[in-house]
Amino acid sequence: MRSLSAPVSAARVRSAPEAVSAPRVQIHNAMVWTPFALALIGLVFQFSVGITELLRLDKSGAAPSMFTALRPALMQTAWLVIGAGAMGVARLLRGRFWLGTAWLWLILGMLGLAWLALELPGSMTLNKATRWIGVSLPGIGSVTMQPAEFFKFAVLLWFVWAYSAARPRGTLLGGLLWLTGIFLIVRQPDKDTAGLVFLIGFGVMFLGGLSWSRVFQGVMLAVLAGLLLTFVPLLLSHVRNEPLEKQPGAYVTRRVLATLNPRAYESDIGYQMVRAQIAVGSGGLLGVGLGEGREKHYLPAAENDYIFATIAEETGLVGSLLVVGLLGLFVWSCFRNAERAPTRPARLFVGGLGVWVGVGALMNISMAIGLLPTMGLPLPFVSAGGSALVSLMAAVGVAQSLMKEMP
Repeated sequence: MRSLSAPVSAARVRSAPEAVSAPRVQIHNAMVWTPFALALIGLVFQFSVGITELLRLDKSGAAPSMFTALRPALMQTAWLVIGAGAMGVARLLRGRFWLGTAWLWLILGMLGLAWLALELPGSMTLNKATRWIGVSLPGIGSVTMQPAEFFKFAVLLWFVWAYSAARPRGTLLGGLLWLTGIFLIVRQPDKDTAGLVFLIGFGVMFLGGLSWSRVFQGVMLAVLAGLLLTFVPLLLSHVRNEPLEKQPGAYVTRRVLATLNPRAYESDIGYQMVRAQIAVGSGGLLGVGLGEGREKHYLPAAENDYIFATIAEETGLVGSLLVVGLLGLFVWSCFRNAERAPTRPARLFVGGLGVWVGVGALMNISMAIGLLPTMGLPLPFVSAGGSALVSLMAAVGVAQSLMKEMP
């Protein structure tokens, strides 16, 4: 057996042999336990934010009930249990089942996105974004799901199925559904998640043997799309002689401008960026202490999109490096498992899962420290959000199932 310290690269994953003898197949356990470690760390800081909410008075001067303040953390605890169950069930089902139902999951994901686009019953709009489907349960209140999170899983599974053969299958129709789903996510609007969905599919194509010329074309297409989203509103504002805020898609441009100079937009779109950077910077080496963070009193989405800023303030550089290290270990274990996978589908799925978590974590952390504009992307396994956690846990279970499937 090869040493666990052997270097891993995307090229080796792409060129690994089609089959490995059964005795050599062994799942690297870090892919299994790091999601739980990260989720538990997330729960600690979600309860920390919840306790802060107990001290926040409403307009009448009354404090919220303990259940109301801690509800997000309690719900996340329930989602973790559900996610663990989803991982267990996914692991028990055969890999052939998952590959055989890839089209079904892709179509179901598309139906969820179409439901939101048509604003059918249950569709929820928060902060001018229609991203959630909600139902009201007695004694619990509103429970929401985000179809775009499950669409990530569906896209990963479908591309693995399509590129499992020597020649990709069904790419025209499936690719059309993939691009249509990305378009519907952009319309919510959620351009950041749309970009991650694109990169998940593109990553599997790369691992599946996409030619370097196609890789270059895809990268150039993504760069061009980013430039158009940023500069077209500026151009329209100049041509029409109207304020930038009135142009379609201007919020992307304004977020980019706020990233370049957050203080200039501190009272508006740059508020979150400034508060997050203050939180990260004030943490120092060891942090201000668990539960003692100040910026979570003012930072919106401190328990989900900006949870890394909360962690950095309360545990400092040491705690931040622990989270980054666990995320890096998970991604490394994915590519390590992909290298030793017994079949091509297992290799592609586990590698694609590494792309999903690695790119998502990089984007979220870069946002928290001010390198990228504000995004609606969760920190994998750590941020509050049931849809994101359950879909990722289920994907880890599918990865384990495929790793056990012998050719």
